[in-house]
Amino acid sequence: MEKTAYAILLLLAAVWLAAMVVGMVAAFPFGVLGLLGLLAVGLLLIKVLRERLANTDDDYYSKHVDR
Repeated sequence: MEKTAYAILLLLAAVWLAAMVVGMVAAFPFGVLGLLGLLAVGLLLIKVLRERLANTDDDYYSKHVDR
């Protein structure tokens, strides 16, 4: 059930993002600013995910330390 909900949310987010990109391309000269903002957010998200996946300390504490 949880995986289905995540799949639906991922699909909706992808459609929403595609609609934003199409709208920004349609408003060409001014839409470039929005596209640059989306690119910056995407790059930061990739950086955060890479750091999280490479950090073994987080994995250890989430599995062994009681809250």
